[in-house]
Amino acid sequence: MATVRRSSPGLVAAVLGSAVAALLFAHNAFVPTGSRLQIAAPSVKPWGLRGAPIARKSAIDGVAAGPTRVVAGPTDVVMVRSPAETYMALADKGAANSQKPIIKIFHQSFVSGCYVGFAGLLSLSIAGNIGPAAAAAPGLQKMVFGALFPVNLLLILLSGGQLFTGNTATVPMAVLEGKATMGDLARSWTVSILGNILGCGSFAAAALYAGFLVGGTQQLAITTTMAKTSMSFGQAFVKAVMCNWMVCMALFLSEAARDLGGKMVGIW
Repeated sequence: MATVRRSSPGLVAAVLGSAVAALLFAHNAFVPTGSRLQIAAPSVKPWGLRGAPIARKSAIDGVAAGPTRVVAGPTDVVMVRSPAETYMALADKGAANSQKPIIKIFHQSFVSGCYVGFAGLLSLSIAGNIGPAAAAAPGLQKMVFGALFPVNLLLILLSGGQLFTGNTATVPMAVLEGKATMGDLARSWTVSILGNILGCGSFAAAALYAGFLVGGTQQLAITTTMAKTSMSFGQAFVKAVMCNWMVCMALFLSEAARDLGGKMVGIW
């Protein structure tokens, strides 16, 4: 007659404990068949980074179907977009700006016109009062003026303003990419140029009333105005195209950079 062996309580407890531990480990770490482990980028992305985060496959990779487990991974730290990425970012920006309510477009354009006035007054005040150096070196005055005037573009682009000059580039991009309509373009151009003119004019009136346009500042303002209004229409048109070309390049380079320092360098 066979003898029946009875397991000791200690052995039973050890077996049960091992089984429970195995179940807990499987629940927390087991990757079922048909799943794949990916490394996803953190939710916080660098300023200006667009698009979905890049995922990497791990060594554990099954078939395409099935659930996916995600763990944290490295972040893209490239500081400059490629030209194609910059173009698409500007197209998105043009679409967003052109489809805003009219009152918002006008407000952003009016404030941007005032910023142009701020930079113009700064340039006139310093370049117009450098004294005999302007006569001894005629290019010095223009260099000082040109070095200071881009402050307006810095203020506008980094505060979310709208310039007609910039909208002539970004909104057509949006139209060509199917992100905006010709109606959006016409509304954006009309409202933005009106807001820019009224903003510049209002700031000029405020500067005159406050007594800023005196001495060398006033003289340089008069000289600049006379020079711009005395040229032929053809000359004025060609110079305006060349000027706006540089403004749009500053806009492009600013959008390409992802950090504040890069944007400032691009604008200048």
